[in-house]
Amino acid sequence: MLSQRKKKLLTATLTIGITAYLIYRVYSEASKIEIRSSQLLSPYLFLALLLGIAGYLIYTTLWHIYLTHLVDVEFKRVLLANLSGTYLSFSFNAAIGTLIKVKFIGASYFQVLATNLAGVATELMVGSAMLVFLMHDWGALLTFLFFLLTFIADNRVYHVLVPVLSRIRAGGISEEFYAGWHAARSRADRVLAALILGALLILINAGVLMSVGMAFGISIPLGDAIKAILYSTVLGSVLGTPGGIGGNELGVLMAIGNTGLNVLIAFTFKFLNQYLFALVGAVAFYRSVLTEVGVKDLTDEGKGKLDESHERSPEGSGEENKEAGSRA
Repeated sequence: MLSQRKKKLLTATLTIGITAYLIYRVYSEASKIEIRSSQLLSPYLFLALLLGIAGYLIYTTLWHIYLTHLVDVEFKRVLLANLSGTYLSFSFNAAIGTLIKVKFIGASYFQVLATNLAGVATELMVGSAMLVFLMHDWGALLTFLFFLLTFIADNRVYHVLVPVLSRIRAGGISEEFYAGWHAARSRADRVLAALILGALLILINAGVLMSVGMAFGISIPLGDAIKAILYSTVLGSVLGTPGGIGGNELGVLMAIGNTGLNVLIAFTFKFLNQYLFALVGAVAFYRSVLTEVGVKDLTDEGKGKLDESHERSPEGSGEENKEAGSRA
């Protein structure tokens, strides 16, 4: 089993390698393509920017709905926490990004993580249902049923997993995580509102990708765009790089095709859909959030949370990676 130091070194090496390769691919492919100024000033790119902002606000609203089961917090505070968490997930790691949300919102670490992942699960569940309807994708049907089970039978699933979690010394973490997850889906009316927002979020994110494609003269079908959103979320989570960089673009290319122009489209889409908000999050963090948390306390507690999760579970902090890769 790898030590904590070796895991950090491996993650840093992977992140640097993937980022360098991504920059190289974007630059090399863009240099082969004749990009006109009219494309860069295309109203489709402006539309994609507006849709990207709308998507981020809707995702924050979706998370806010689940959070209100745990703590009474206003939307503005959740938005600042989400923006700051996005920035810190890119510049430090996912555990620090989650910790800033915990300290600024005022709730338990793993319960906040659970509500955040409940938002991601909602997005994946609704998106899978759309793929079943639009493309008769039976693999998507299995994904939909899996997430549906975690919502309607989470109590049974948790108790089935308890013996396994206890053996890998993750019982304490899982109990706190389950408490947050169960609270998030405890009211049917709010879950319904979250599902509606999840459907709107998928369509808006698909609209961002389709608009970017139109700006570069490529028509991307709705079904392929939705598939790109889901693939990007999953692969960004699996790789565990800060912000899911590299995996995000790979997921998009798997859905729309790995061509030179599509590489540029994938990166532009993820910039307008996610990376841009890391830049905005830096402003939010240093102007509004830093005064409440303090850098030393933040980094010390973040290291403590990473150490705690690794001591309790040999798998480390995969749950934090899922959050960062999807929508840090």
